[in-house]
Amino acid sequence: MGEFWKRTIFGFFFVVIVLGCIFLGGFYAVVMLAAVVGAGSAEIANLYPHEKGKSLNAIVIAMSIMLYVFLSLYSQSPDSIEARIFVLPIFFNIPLLIALFSKKHNYVDVVGSSWLSMIFVALPCGIMTMFYNETLMGTDKGWVLLMFAFLLIWVNDIFAYLTGVSIGRHKLFPRISPKKTIEGSIGGAVFTMLFAYFLNRFVLNVYFFDNYISDLQVLFLALGVVAFGTLGDLTESMIKRHAGVKDSGNIIPGHGGILDRFDATFMAMPFVFIYLLLI
Repeated sequence: MGEFWKRTIFGFFFVVIVLGCIFLGGFYAVVMLAAVVGAGSAEIANLYPHEKGKSLNAIVIAMSIMLYVFLSLYSQSPDSIEARIFVLPIFFNIPLLIALFSKKHNYVDVVGSSWLSMIFVALPCGIMTMFYNETLMGTDKGWVLLMFAFLLIWVNDIFAYLTGVSIGRHKLFPRISPKKTIEGSIGGAVFTMLFAYFLNRFVLNVYFFDNYISDLQVLFLALGVVAFGTLGDLTESMIKRHAGVKDSGNIIPGHGGILDRFDATFMAMPFVFIYLLLI
């Protein structure tokens, strides 16, 4: 099978699985995101110290899953938020205690990879489960908003790539990602804003909501998705460059690892969630 068809076929199944789980919600969405947390955390553990270590993998995955479970449970019952916030520092202190007594791994490996995984992977996935909370979102169709955000991220990725390949000349961030161009980023932003505007005006506010997001607000939402999605992509490229690898993993044939597919999502989704709460 050629590389193009491999990327197309497995990319199609990836999109169907992600959007299908979001649509089904509940158990399916939580399990899908838990799988993302587990696989993404394992990839970070392998990348961060530049060597595979089963015990380090177990520590990083366990810490990330614990934080994700805490956030997903909180998303179902956001009462007593002050008491729950006070619990959060405990999760970030545990890797310090593990490092203190670990004889197999040094402080940087345990704490650095655990914190990176918790902040970059587990926290955004936990936030995504909060889209299903009707009280927080002000609607029982939070899954539509979550799906909408994923579509914006993917549209930006696709058109930034196509525009960059077609007319890209000026490097955006050559120190980290030599292939990204300013023209590609502008093209991605323009197409994402147009897509967001028309989808919001003719689909979301016709079939699902009554002007939940105004035309002007959705343009700023799309622009924020582009900005934070690009930062997420560059952050993952920085991690891979530090580790000296091309892909974070090979779990998705033709597409690399979980981090490669969700890097933009991990930074864009927290922005989308906070933006929707504020408007």
